Amino acid sequence: MVVGIDLGTTFSAVARINPQTGLPEIIPNSEGSKITPSIIQFAPGGLVFGSEAKDAFEVGEDNCITTFKRNMGMGKEYCTIDGKEYTAEELSALLLTHLKEDAEQVSGEKIEEAVITVPAYFYSKEREATIKSARRAGLKVRKIINEPTAAAIAYGLNHWRTNAKILVYDLGGGTCDVTLTAMKNESELNTLGTFGDHYLGGRDWDARLGDLLLKKIEAETGINPGEDRETKIIVTRLAENCKKQLSQKSPVKVPVSLPGFGQCTVEVTREEFDSLTADLIERTGILCKTVLDEVGFTWPDVTDILLVGGSTRMPQVSAYLQRISGKKPIAHVNPDEAVALGAAVQTQLKDPTYNTLAVVPKDAKKNKGPDNKLSVVSERRITQVGILTVNEVTTHAMGIIAVNEAGTEYINETIIPANYPIPVKSARAFNFYTRSNSDNELDIYVLQGDKKPLECAIPYKYVVTGIRHVKGGKTLIRIQYSYDQNAVIHVQARQEQDTKDLPIRIEPVPEDMSKYGRPIETEVFVPETLSILLAVDVSGSMSGDPLSDAQNAMCAFVDDIDISSAEIGIIAVSDRVELVYPLTDNAEKCKKAIRGITCGQTGYGNDTHPFKLIRKELGNRKGRRFAVILADGVWSNQDVAIRAAKECHKENIEIAAIGFGGADEDFLRNISSSDANALKVSQSELTKTFGSIAQSMGSGGGGNNARDRGSSGTETWEEEE
Repeated sequence: MVVGIDLGTTFSAVARINPQTGLPEIIPNSEGSKITPSIIQFAPGGLVFGSEAKDAFEVGEDNCITTFKRNMGMGKEYCTIDGKEYTAEELSALLLTHLKEDAEQVSGEKIEEAVITVPAYFYSKEREATIKSARRAGLKVRKIINEPTAAAIAYGLNHWRTNAKILVYDLGGGTCDVTLTAMKNESELNTLGTFGDHYLGGRDWDARLGDLLLKKIEAETGINPGEDRETKIIVTRLAENCKKQLSQKSPVKVPVSLPGFGQCTVEVTREEFDSLTADLIERTGILCKTVLDEVGFTWPDVTDILLVGGSTRMPQVSAYLQRISGKKPIAHVNPDEAVALGAAVQTQLKDPTYNTLAVVPKDAKKNKGPDNKLSVVSERRITQVGILTVNEVTTHAMGIIAVNEAGTEYINETIIPANYPIPVKSARAFNFYTRSNSDNELDIYVLQGDKKPLECAIPYKYVVTGIRHVKGGKTLIRIQYSYDQNAVIHVQARQEQDTKDLPIRIEPVPEDMSKYGRPIETEVFVPETLSILLAVDVSGSMSGDPLSDAQNAMCAFVDDIDISSAEIGIIAVSDRVELVYPLTDNAEKCKKAIRGITCGQTGYGNDTHPFKLIRKELGNRKGRRFAVILADGVWSNQDVAIRAAKECHKENIEIAAIGFGGADEDFLRNISSSDANALKVSQSELTKTFGSIAQSMGSGGGGNNARDRGSSGTETWEEEE
């Protein structure tokens, strides 16, 4: 049996499709109730659930844990029981295990799979945590579905109207979500937009009422009950019952037994309660307006307001919504059961296919939505849930931390907009500059939300690894972002046109991300300083055209390098080694020194090498250090030169070796910092070869230089099996 589970903050429920009727039904728990309190008591004899746990909680017994759903995905302990720490994920797993076993006992059938509901405004981490909790409970998650969507499904089964636009107002015990859905022809239910706050729910109304009761008790008795922990717990628990009574009558008398004082009674009116919580109800109105604005609707475009969640039983909810919308909300579904029933329907529906989104134009609407012209037809009942199609949307935009065009601040560059049909994937291509002597890794911070970077959720730090060094240093990294059918984030990366994904390491987000909220310091984006030594062979074999061509190529190299962020020095080498001109940012002096080199100025043989001098000149330099060796013919004492070159490699001095004429290719590879930097060319190709090296150096070298990462749209690809 596959079930639908409403894993609520205050109450939970399990439902299935009745095999005889084909319609959803609640599976009552072993106590005969259709809902189960989301409370766990760690009692001496073991875990306690259901009404017994709720009773223990209401009288203030120890180790009663509730409202942990609000902390899903945080990864931190929610409570400590008998010295053992529990996260919200672990507590949810315990509750799910109980719900599963209870439903199995009542139904007599084994449950292995479930559709589980979550608040629409849950981020990826909360959704992932819910899936992990289910796995801990021995459940395979067929799908995660948003609670308002599930409620709309349950409503649509009995009240389908083509082209109806339904605002689902879901106020539960711990969360509030507002979702706009549209019923279309052929039994298609589309989510148009959703917004929410998973730190706003009935518990917040309870807390306000509890504070009011404490003040009234102090005014009545002169005793401050807040100073006594046991009394404060009892009074806080009384608040929920008082709230329920106020939904039926006003005023409500609340009897309280105080230690050391005895019995006292305080009175609360509905007007007091409504005034005390007016700001909370107005916060839900802001959510409604946000959703309508997102899809370009106004209240007259909404045909129905559907109330879901136990907290919508408060009279102020209907009164407030009718005042701001001009429409009387409807309560055609049981607010405690509708979400589980809709989840049960979802167990029968097919998984949607991926939508692809290449690039989001800056001026594109986040969601076009259907036209505003409404045509309501006669009501009908759907008797087979298998013909229903449900399409959900992204709750949160997904973007990446980027840099604005002026290079002055960090921005949130949207990759996938909010309220776009899911599942969806989008890919971008980024320029990336590799190094031969280091691990090439790319850090990605994915944002959920469309505000400034630090005002968004940042679920993880994704580190793309295994990027291979390429000739010239410049490569293309394709990054693919996707929301799967559960609105969980996935990040993939490929290099160039490779067909295999690069490995991605997921790390926690650093605690200090404050720099992404400050103006960018200019020096962060100054191109990386380059210190470059050009070492040219001046032995006898270079006489005439070889040396002349080499000088032309080296002078062109100097012109190609951005000398504002580089220093270049010249070395001559043959029987001796000589620093012809020290590192300088004066291009003209550098080229003059190159033109002044003569054949044989350090001897006509090849007895020595330049690497000790290179280490001396570059050893204390900051930034990227590079040496280009130009060799003609075979050097003497090659083993000595190779050992000296490898000492440079150890100090992260990059070496490129260009050989022509009779140069030994194996020797070139051994002295270069990578095979890609060992270049055997013809004499006529010297200028072109030096130009390629200059291009790779001038690009900034380092894949984490955000200014060098231009992005463009690219084709999406399928997941690797």
